[in-house]
Amino acid sequence: MPNLARLLAVAALGGGLAGAAPFTLRTGAGQAWSLSSVLGRERVLIVNRPPAAYLAEMRRQDTALQVYDLRVVALLPPGDARLNGPATPMLTLLADPGGRVGAGYGPATLIGKDTGVKARYKAPPSLKTVGAFIDTMPMRQQERRERGR
Repeated sequence: MPNLARLLAVAALGGGLAGAAPFTLRTGAGQAWSLSSVLGRERVLIVNRPPAAYLAEMRRQDTALQVYDLRVVALLPPGDARLNGPATPMLTLLADPGGRVGAGYGPATLIGKDTGVKARYKAPPSLKTVGAFIDTMPMRQQERRERGR
């Protein structure tokens, strides 16, 4: 079954796997945030202009995001009221002027701890979908053995 999850994620790619393109954007408070600040330490799910309901669900799932070492980075238009929404440890809200960064990552892209792009999604994926895929990764399997979760 783990191979099925991997095949489904790869099928959703729509392009080849490559390294993550670095970027620096600003939070709603104007602070600079750089992708390179978390690469190699966390898995990153970049979602481009997600619906408000998706952000609310990711806030509710923050503990599960921590278990997966998964940071959700939401790219939003400058001036979007959601940029000033409630903060959680694993949800980062960034202003993407002109949508330039989001265009490079598509609707949603998963980046592994090895900094490689692991999957591209045609819409913001559920945590269940991403979690099932992450669970197939050798590094995640090692983490589960070491952490017991």
